[in-house]
Amino acid sequence: MNAYVREYRKIEDRTRRRDNFVLRYLPILLLVAGAVVVAKIYTQSIEIRWSRQVMEEKQAARDLDLQNQDLRRTLASLSTRERVTHDAGRRLGMVAPREKDVVWLPVVERSPDRPAPVVARSEATPTSLVRAWFDGLWQKEALALTSR
Repeated sequence: MNAYVREYRKIEDRTRRRDNFVLRYLPILLLVAGAVVVAKIYTQSIEIRWSRQVMEEKQAARDLDLQNQDLRRTLASLSTRERVTHDAGRRLGMVAPREKDVVWLPVVERSPDRPAPVVARSEATPTSLVRAWFDGLWQKEALALTSR
């Protein structure tokens, strides 16, 4: 056999082995590359869906905030003194008291320096205890009404 033929066969065998390697592993490489592409597309679609959901939730939160502000404004307008007075007059026939309808009662001044008289336990009767209790309550109410 000629040296040239031998060298040619060696080169041919190497080429054949190289072709066999490419033919053997090419489908696996293509399958891995396809899996990578599919995984990338899938993760992007999941990210897009999640970002859309986040945007929808933010929009819903904004809408609820605006609705809450509108409801607060409506509540404030419904609870004004003028509206309540108007509705009470229209629906229930109530009227605001005039100056001559108001009765002012004299208040005996009680200060911390001069406390209310305390009835001694030995002299205490149920009537005097109730009277002292009502007197104290009356003084508190009268003070609350006049201090406004």
